[in-house]
Amino acid sequence: MSATGSGVKEMAEMLRSGAKMLSYNCPECGSPLFQLKSGEIWCAKCQRRVVIVAEGEDESAPARELLWEELERTLVEKLSAVNRLLSAAGEPERVRELAEVVSVLLSSLERLRRARKT
Repeated sequence: MSATGSGVKEMAEMLRSGAKMLSYNCPECGSPLFQLKSGEIWCAKCQRRVVIVAEGEDESAPARELLWEELERTLVEKLSAVNRLLSAAGEPERVRELAEVVSVLLSSLERLRRARKT
């Protein structure tokens, strides 16, 4: 499948921003993959990160890392949402409930970060 149509603008923008086009294609859509300055491999057409696994390499390690990143992102998003609710809360009971949720989310985030380091 060619990279014409959808994704071409994104590909051009990625090149302008310093990304490097790779000789690999996206396993989903067949479009060329790009390496961002951060080192991440990205499909401009699918708008998602791609992990390249070398032959013989443990395929579960990159998947685990992506899962950790997604979990961390979700916890931070939930903290942000609860923070908005907390700032608008007026009743002490509601503030207490939301503060408990913040505590659980922070604890989960801390445990996740500790587990990632091991």
